[in-house]
Amino acid sequence: MKFQFPHFSQQISARLFFSLEMTLLWGGLAALIIVNIFSVQKGRPAYWNKLMMLFDSPLSAPRRVDLASLLWQLGNKQEARDVLGATTTSLATLAKWEQEEKKIEEQYTFWQSVTSARPDYRDAFITLTSLAYQLGKLEEANSWLSRAQALDPNSPVVLKLLTLLE
Repeated sequence: MKFQFPHFSQQISARLFFSLEMTLLWGGLAALIIVNIFSVQKGRPAYWNKLMMLFDSPLSAPRRVDLASLLWQLGNKQEARDVLGATTTSLATLAKWEQEEKKIEEQYTFWQSVTSARPDYRDAFITLTSLAYQLGKLEEANSWLSRAQALDPNSPVVLKLLTLLE
């Protein structure tokens, strides 16, 4: 039995075969790179830029506080505590943020009592809209804003808050 080398026919040359192989390899590599780029852009959290700034200078206290502040506002309180660490200044900052949230809650309760006592006081409804927004109560903010708009539909403050809450 005689073995023969495999050969390409005259219609399919070796050059065509290898150029097709290289085209498929480079095309596949380009497709992987493009998929990677788009997946990275969609998967970044809201605080990505501040996190990268912190990575540029990891010992910078203002950048650490800035990132922790954003995390706190987004509701990631445990991550904010972790970013700040357990230094005295960071513990004081955390206590201050918790105090601010309690003060906003107290103001919110106060202005609710004002609106029940004076239902025609437009500025009380605007203040309640702002406080509800700061507390993350968007549905309540919209209801307070609609009551303020009913009292004064042409108010520039009400119109600005409408665009903010949309």
